[in-house]
Amino acid sequence: MVRGPVQKICEHCGQAFQCVGYQCWCGTIGVTEAQMDWIAARYEDCLCPLCLGKIVTGELGPQVA
Repeated sequence: MVRGPVQKICEHCGQAFQCVGYQCWCGTIGVTEAQMDWIAARYEDCLCPLCLGKIVTGELGPQVA
């Protein structure tokens, strides 16, 4: 289990960012189940706030039906 902020590198863009593990900032931005499936199929670890935001808005990731 992750304790406290951990410095990570985004697997999509290479940007450094902080992850706080369970109940991180990423849990509050509204990633859908389909978007999570798309991320899980392509990446092994977290994405930065900017890339995750692009997935939520549809700029990056699965096409919205």
